[in-house]
Amino acid sequence: MIRDELILTYTINDTNNSLINTTENATIPSVYALGPTLATISSTCIIVGTCFSIICIYRYLRKPHLRTYFTYIFHYMLIYCLISSFINVPIFLTGYYLNLFEQSRHLCQYYATNALAINIGMVTCLAYASLERNYLIFRRNGLLSWRRQFLPILCLILYSYIISILIIFIPQCDYIPCAPCHTRQLISMLIWLTFSFIIPELIMFTSTIILMIRLHRKHNGLNRHRDKNIFHRIVIQMILYMIWSCLYYCPPTFYNLSLIIDSNISSPSIKSAMIIVSIVSVQSYPILTFILMINYHRKTKNTIKKQLQHESKLKLHVLSTITEPPALQSSQIH
Repeated sequence: MIRDELILTYTINDTNNSLINTTENATIPSVYALGPTLATISSTCIIVGTCFSIICIYRYLRKPHLRTYFTYIFHYMLIYCLISSFINVPIFLTGYYLNLFEQSRHLCQYYATNALAINIGMVTCLAYASLERNYLIFRRNGLLSWRRQFLPILCLILYSYIISILIIFIPQCDYIPCAPCHTRQLISMLIWLTFSFIIPELIMFTSTIILMIRLHRKHNGLNRHRDKNIFHRIVIQMILYMIWSCLYYCPPTFYNLSLIIDSNISSPSIKSAMIIVSIVSVQSYPILTFILMINYHRKTKNTIKKQLQHESKLKLHVLSTITEPPALQSSQIH
C-alpha cells in the first residue's frame, strides 16, 4: 500500500514537472516573432555600426585635437556599441534561434547583464559629459592625457555593470528565459527606470539649460567670434545627443513598463519591434558621432584658419608700418 502511494505521488509530481516545463518551453518562442526580418535587420545594423565605430576610433587615435574634454567621452562610448555588436546581439540571435536560452539560465543572465549595462552606461556617460562640459566650458581646452581619459570612463563602465548585476540578481521570481525579474515586477522596474533613465536625463536636461544660461550671460564678454561659434556648437551637440538618448531608451523600456501594468497588450510582433528599435538605436550612435565630430572638426578648423589669416594680416600691417624707410617717413613729414 505504501509502495503504491509512493509510486502514485512520484508519477503525479513527474507529470506536473513535465507540464510546467512544457508550458514554459511553449511560451518561449512566442515571446518574439522570430523570423528572417529580425535576424537580417540585426545583422545589418551591427555590420554598419561596427564599421562606423572603427572609423571613429581610428580618427580619434590619429587626430589629437579630438582628445579634449569636449569630445573624448563621446568616443569612449563606442565601447558599448562594440559590446553590443560582438557580444550581445550575437548571443541574443543564437540564444533564441538555437533555443540556447531554454537550456542555460547563466547564458540568459549574461545576456541580460550586458544589455542593461549598455542601456544605463550610454545614458550615464552622456550625463557625465554634460556635467563635465558645464564645469570646464570656459577653461582652456587642452589635450587630455590617456590617464585623464581612462579614469572617468573606467568608473562609468564599472558603475553600469554593478547596477546591472544588482538589478539582475537581487530581485527573486520564477525563471522565464531571458525575462529578468525587473521586467515583471513594478517596484524593480521603477528602481531600474530611476537609475538608468530619470536621473541621467534630469542631469543632462538641467546641465544643458544651465549651460545655455551661462553662455547667454557670457555672450557679450566673448570677444572672439570663434569662441562664440564653438560654444554654440557644443550646446547643439549636447541637445542632439540628449534627443538620441530619449529615442534610444524610451520605446523598449516604457513598453516593458506597460506590460507590467497590463499584460494583455503583450504581442510578439511589438516585442520584436522593440528589440529592433534598441539594436538600431545603439548602432546609430557611431553614425551620429561620426557626423557630429566631422562637422565639429571642419567648422572649428575653418574658423581657426580665418582667425589666423586675419591675425597674420594685422601683423603684416603693423610690421610694414614699423619698418617703413626713414627717408620715406621724412618726406612725408615735409
